Amino acid sequence: MKLAYVGLGNMGLPMAKNLAKVYDTVYGLNRSKGKEELFAQAGGKVGLSLAELAQTVDVIMTCLPLPADVEKVYFGEDGILANGHPGLVAIDFSTVSPDLSQNIYEAALEKEIDFLDAPVSGGPWGAEAGTLSIMVGGKEEVFNKVKPVLEVMGQHIYYLGPSGSGSAVKLINQLVVGIHTQAVSEALVLAKAVGLDQQKVFDILHNSYAQSRIFERHYTQFIEKDHYDPGFALELLQKDTNLVQELAQKKGLTLPVGQQVNELLREAKESGYAKEDMSSMYKFIQGKNNLLS
Repeated sequence: MKLAYVGLGNMGLPMAKNLAKVYDTVYGLNRSKGKEELFAQAGGKVGLSLAELAQTVDVIMTCLPLPADVEKVYFGEDGILANGHPGLVAIDFSTVSPDLSQNIYEAALEKEIDFLDAPVSGGPWGAEAGTLSIMVGGKEEVFNKVKPVLEVMGQHIYYLGPSGSGSAVKLINQLVVGIHTQAVSEALVLAKAVGLDQQKVFDILHNSYAQSRIFERHYTQFIEKDHYDPGFALELLQKDTNLVQELAQKKGLTLPVGQQVNELLREAKESGYAKEDMSSMYKFIQGKNNLLS
């Protein structure tokens, strides 16, 4: 089986490397050619264009930061749908709206291409370890066909139903991630303001009902170390929470806390934290309270 992976970023590169450990032919494609070189050093193949990959491989996977990037890769003149062969399976791991996933699915059907929306959760560490959660929407028979490929990258793999189902669950996940990120930020800012030892606060909350994976991630990997190089950039979380609000509005729902968190993330992004890790909301909330040292 010939595979291709498009988008060798913080998530895509380790996912593609894991595939290259198992499958003989795995091509990588990325805008930054330095990432392609790293993939080649790990045993991957490079050198083909997107159009050539769509014409050549059996399964093509995409993991891209923005919905506009996904649209271009699938709908562009040199993209997957214009050049893919009948029987090609395309899998998108990006976080986009269910509507976009469904649009790709329907356009792919006309080309006799199978498409799955399969967003992931677990961060770069999960991508490296091959322990990601993968949420899949599309035809179940196509899911079953490529499940062995998904199992190389993920430990928790869920088939959810028709096209767009995976994207919907990922947005629900991101709603919770955004709210937890804000809760962690405000809790630790309050702890600092009243003079508490943050390590002790973390230890106590980590062993209480306030515990969460986001709390553990943000504190131990970023806040405690006072460095915010992005594992997942704040601007990407804001993009996701904005998609959550669009989905809620389409369904006639109001999500009060989610809406407020989205606005705070937007403010933080515009205040210079866009490229820092999402845990930098802690610094943003400190700044709003004039607590930055």
